[in-house]
Amino acid sequence: MVKQITQRILMLIPLLVIISFVVFFIINLLPGDATIAMAADGADQAYIDHLRSMMGLDQPPLQRYLSWIWNILHGNFGNSLITNIPVLQTILLRLPVTLEITLFAMIISVIIAVPLGILSAVKQNSIFDTIGSVVSMFSIALPSFWLGILLILVFSVKLQWLPATGFVAFTTDPVKNLKSVILPAISIGTAFAATVMRQTRSALLEVMDQDYIMTAWAKGLHERVVIWKHALRNALIPVVTVTTMQIGRLIGGAAVTETVFAIPGIGRSIVDAILTRDYPLVMGMILTVAIFVVVINTVVDVIYIFIDPRIRTM
Repeated sequence: MVKQITQRILMLIPLLVIISFVVFFIINLLPGDATIAMAADGADQAYIDHLRSMMGLDQPPLQRYLSWIWNILHGNFGNSLITNIPVLQTILLRLPVTLEITLFAMIISVIIAVPLGILSAVKQNSIFDTIGSVVSMFSIALPSFWLGILLILVFSVKLQWLPATGFVAFTTDPVKNLKSVILPAISIGTAFAATVMRQTRSALLEVMDQDYIMTAWAKGLHERVVIWKHALRNALIPVVTVTTMQIGRLIGGAAVTETVFAIPGIGRSIVDAILTRDYPLVMGMILTVAIFVVVINTVVDVIYIFIDPRIRTM
């Protein structure tokens, strides 16, 4: 077990190196120049070249990459090219907002999707199962930004129950904080809930065909005991896998949702930084999100080793 855990942790090192390499060079392949965005209209080429030299953009890409990685290893993500604010400071300010919305979306989705998936599997081929499948497919295909606009029109404009835009920190006002994250969480969590529901249904149906479930039925156990104690325990393993794999998708969806709801999260900050060609800010934020997702997936892999004895023998 210790060997397997160590192997999974050591796999993080080359994976993070590859991620950092891809992030750096993809961002640097984007068209445009940050120095032109910073320079005033009518600035001559000499001044633009001076700005490029000051920001180190005149160096070869590989040299800039190695310098960037070296600084990150020392806790220095650089400064924003536009505001000159340390990138790490911006990340620490924006990331908790996005993580709160993402976590809230996951909680709501799982609480709704797992019971519905179980019910759909138990009542296979019923009218409820058919309706659930249609609704889930529609939810997956539904664009999050369109759903966000629709939620604003209904709950903010018409009913005036929830705020249309903005974000209030939990430490400032817990009630207003809850109101400000409900609509964004539903917007990005709808497709996630549909995915979890379909995976729960599929996994439970597969487990229900196993021999040990047939044995439990033959013993005369109550349906609730067979499903909740025997079948669901093993069916939840692939559901947990899908849930953790969707974290990156949820955070990615937050970029659009935060823009629609004018929420100062890391997704909206990435969009703004891309538009202004603020390379250090974009790379720092994307790398932080990637590290977060990879670490979460690794932690889940380690948890599997403890909860599923079959994995220990692989």
